[in-house]
Amino acid sequence: MVRYEKGKEFAVGQVFTNKASISDEVTFYSVQANQFFKVAESKPDTVTYKCGRSPSPCNWRLRATRKDPYSQAFTIVTYKGPHDSSCVGDMVPRDHFNLKRAFISHLIRNYVEGDWGYKVMSVVEVILDKFGYKISYAKAWNAKQRAIGDIFGDWDASYEMLPRFMQGLKESNPGTVVQWSTTPIGNSNVHTFKRVFWAFKPCIEGFEHCRPVLTIDGTHLYGKFKGTILTAMSIDANNQIFPVAFAIVESENNESWSWFMACIRLFVTKRSGLCVISDRHAGIMNAMSEVGSGWEEPHAFHRICIRHLASNVNTRYRNVKVKNMFGSTAMQFQEKKFDIGFARLGEMDRDAQHYVADVGIEKWSICHDGGHRYGILTTNLAEAFNNVLKGARFLPITALVQCIFFRVNAYFVERREEARKRLLQGQHYSSKITHLLEENCKKGAYHKVVSFDHVGGLYQVTTRRGSRNVSRGSHLHTVDLSKRTCTCNKFQTYKYPCSHVYAVCKKMKLNASQFVEISYTTGEHLASYASKFHPLKDEAYWGHYNGPRIVCDEGKRRGKGSMEYRLQPGPVNPEVLKQQETHRSKAIWDGDDKGSLRCRSHLAMHKGFLVSDRVVDFIRESQFYFIHRVVGLKFNVDFITALVERWRPETHTFHLTVGEATVTLQDVQVLLGLRIRGDVVTGTSACNWRALIYELLGRTPGEEDLKGASLRIGWLTEHFSGLPEQANEQVLHQYVRAYLLILMATVMFPAKSGNDIQVVYLPLLRDLDAIDDFSWGSAVLATLYRNLCRSSTMKARDIGGPLILLQLWAWERITIARPIVTGPENPPFIQGPYPLGSQHQLRVDSLGRRWLSVHRRRPQGTTITTLLGYRDALDNMRPDQFVWQPYPQAIFSFLPEACYNDSGEWCVVSPMICFDIVEWHLPNRVARQFGWKQNIPEPADTEPKLHKMDKRGAHSRNWAEYHSAYLAMWFRRYQFRFIGVEDNSDMGYNDPYMVWYRDRTRRFISPTFQQAYQAPLGATAYLAHGFAEVHRTCNTEIQAMPQEVPPHYRNIMSNIRDNTSQSLEHVGYSHLLQQFHQPTQETQVEEQHEERGDGSTMQESTAEDDETLQVFRRRSRRTNTSMSPINEQGTPEPSKAKKIWSRLRGKKKT
Repeated sequence: MVRYEKGKEFAVGQVFTNKASISDEVTFYSVQANQFFKVAESKPDTVTYKCGRSPSPCNWRLRATRKDPYSQAFTIVTYKGPHDSSCVGDMVPRDHFNLKRAFISHLIRNYVEGDWGYKVMSVVEVILDKFGYKISYAKAWNAKQRAIGDIFGDWDASYEMLPRFMQGLKESNPGTVVQWSTTPIGNSNVHTFKRVFWAFKPCIEGFEHCRPVLTIDGTHLYGKFKGTILTAMSIDANNQIFPVAFAIVESENNESWSWFMACIRLFVTKRSGLCVISDRHAGIMNAMSEVGSGWEEPHAFHRICIRHLASNVNTRYRNVKVKNMFGSTAMQFQEKKFDIGFARLGEMDRDAQHYVADVGIEKWSICHDGGHRYGILTTNLAEAFNNVLKGARFLPITALVQCIFFRVNAYFVERREEARKRLLQGQHYSSKITHLLEENCKKGAYHKVVSFDHVGGLYQVTTRRGSRNVSRGSHLHTVDLSKRTCTCNKFQTYKYPCSHVYAVCKKMKLNASQFVEISYTTGEHLASYASKFHPLKDEAYWGHYNGPRIVCDEGKRRGKGSMEYRLQPGPVNPEVLKQQETHRSKAIWDGDDKGSLRCRSHLAMHKGFLVSDRVVDFIRESQFYFIHRVVGLKFNVDFITALVERWRPETHTFHLTVGEATVTLQDVQVLLGLRIRGDVVTGTSACNWRALIYELLGRTPGEEDLKGASLRIGWLTEHFSGLPEQANEQVLHQYVRAYLLILMATVMFPAKSGNDIQVVYLPLLRDLDAIDDFSWGSAVLATLYRNLCRSSTMKARDIGGPLILLQLWAWERITIARPIVTGPENPPFIQGPYPLGSQHQLRVDSLGRRWLSVHRRRPQGTTITTLLGYRDALDNMRPDQFVWQPYPQAIFSFLPEACYNDSGEWCVVSPMICFDIVEWHLPNRVARQFGWKQNIPEPADTEPKLHKMDKRGAHSRNWAEYHSAYLAMWFRRYQFRFIGVEDNSDMGYNDPYMVWYRDRTRRFISPTFQQAYQAPLGATAYLAHGFAEVHRTCNTEIQAMPQEVPPHYRNIMSNIRDNTSQSLEHVGYSHLLQQFHQPTQETQVEEQHEERGDGSTMQESTAEDDETLQVFRRRSRRTNTSMSPINEQGTPEPSKAKKIWSRLRGKKKT
């Protein structure tokens, strides 16, 4: 058996340990030789490699098999090599195709095992030194994560392993506390990890012997998953870190900090008077001030880290001297010195003084602290332990917890031995405290003491210059031993004698140790670490775990380096959007974009229909008059398509970035004037439709005009357009019914295919005096919901239904690309401009009428014109771009009563019915649209089976009987009205609903590579437009440069131009470079003639000219040249830079 020697040529018969080994050797061989290979065949027992150079590979080939079924070894059975001499490339590539992360992870395994925090750039350098290839940062990062996973276990599996490890930990160390916060996925036993809290039993018991101080802090995890580890540290008798509790959470936010602090109070300590030191994170501030949490005063005292607050002062006021003055003032022990420093701070910056005063002086000033913080100024304790964990933060979650367990145990073992030795040596105090007490005792030897009340323990101490001449001396301090106070304030702060107390004790022959707090003693030091950790049992001996299976939160997974991979469109938690796999948003994200939907409105049919004034007068008092008044509205097809892509059949809402929103019964009545109260729009499909049409319309359609219950719309327009002058009332009624069918076919219930109207509505028009007895508003909304649900699927190509309602709703509520209402005109009795525009008639029209005739131009600054633009605009929607309440009470004074008299029906949670259609109205999911606070809604059940139901195959079905259960719910709808709590405030980013919603919504629709519009929406677009402007400016400068400009300057401008071009191409905005003016051939010729000066030659420049050029170069580096203006002829004028260059060139011409 011949073993392969690394780096040598392969040969038949050579043996490799396993399949992975031969893969690594082939990779090593190819990369070193600057050759490429491809895997031609890969089976459990066989693997074949061939030359992978493109486009003309050579005959190099290697085949290896596993001959022994009981061994993993592979043997080369065929080898055709080495590579042909002609198998070469034009140049050495920057990266190598075969340098995969698996191969790199094997190379760097030893480095990572020795240093968990091994830098990613170090991986890049290792590959560069070894092979001469510079791999990308993303590839190096992934290789490192792979190596960590190989060493410490799979990243994803680590989350599943964590509950078992915690159980084993608790079994080996009884009394250890572990608390979980997870999110169940549907009704399964699988939960998504959110948070875990733990505190070891020795830490819980030992903290009772530490000073009552906690410093809390959070630090990021660096591994494959995002997260934050929260720590709570105390300080032991030797002024060293004492770990108390830990938690791994999703991030530092209000909820996570409140949860962490609650766990500490419930499971770790009940001690009263605890001092908690932290930075000013909003989550911590809220948790410490929450009433009933056990952290509010006097149960606990919150103090601010002086270093963090000083940094905030410097960031806010940009003055290092102000920052230093604040720090000096905060650390003053005496109020007199504090007052002087605080006054100086006010003289330097009055705003800074007010800022720190508003924080609360007692929270950061030592002399106003009351002795709660024991002189601990910062959160360095917690941050120091975070630095100890720095390498561990790169590990999978279970390995991280294991690392913390072993490191804390090592702390306890080391310090327990140290405390035991001091106790055996007879040392009463810990080493560091002993040193401090000795220093104070030495200082006290130089002080002069005068007794004022020997019994009461009241003395005056005069300081003298010490032996080292470091103090000025001659300061007076008052010591009151009965109250344990000294005017220097150090006695009260540290809880051990200051030099002045030592001076008194020496004079009065008192034992100073009685004034040292017990928490500084060696006995307490040993008691802090007396409780011992116990070794973990082997995994085979852990008890059976009965809890849920914990999986990682996919939303916290870090990407592979590309923008498309890092962007997580959602949902993270699939418990709400259960139909995501069939939703059109998934197809778009996967690259299967079908473009805009075809909107089936049949409005063209309506344009050829002449409506008599008598017909209009007849319906004037009915709700159909409002529909008549909005006919003619034009649709924005791209915008409607973008909205459909965000419609969710699971909730009957649009999932926008700002929250859920939908078209409600309120919108239907206010915009279209259709009634909500009334009977259900339903009936039977079993009828002699031809006879019924003749009875109610007076004409019989032909065979080709009526098929089943579908009547051709063209037949209605041919026979009922206009009205005979001498028509009697019966004929008038027939024409009215025909026109109402036209309105239904074109506006209210348009089908998404064909040019037909379902005559099932005709029986409801038999008694024209009773047409307002039906709830046409709920029927229209149900139809819209049904069409939105069907068109939101992957396979949908068109959409029908009352799209006029959707368009009006979108313009009222979404400000993105909203057109401008024409007008205004002042109707009678209105003082000032009429707010509803020129098309709206006072107390005659519904609100939707005001959008009938609008300026098709968009507001200034808005350039969205395509579906891609609308998609990305909705992806980047800001809270101020959605109007939650567009119908203020004042607007109703301009509308007829029919547009708001059913307001009691607007918030019913009820099924809406229109023959075969049944759809649920769920206002509780959009409470903000009614001015109420939006809470996390109850799980919605829109009954997806209803979306598949239609009239096909149900020609004889009585829909009223078929949907009798839903009809009963409709008539009992008042019992299910949703009433919320009034709240018109803006919803914050960390509001519980928004936190819940972001994990369960589809946040992004358009992949980043499709963002090809010109509107500056979002941070990426703003930067892209800026880069494009830099590119244009550099290009203009380069074209305008004369030949005498130094080459290095031209190279700098060229590099900037090329880099911006590559950056724009990388993020998908290269189209912006095509917007700029490209000079025509004639223009270029003219510029060349101008530069040549009609044959004149260039002479040497004068010293004055050279100086002018240098000044211009310096200025051009600081100038942000704008785009060239347009002159009266419509062509771009020369830029300022080009004009200056031309003027300078003119000086140089002979």
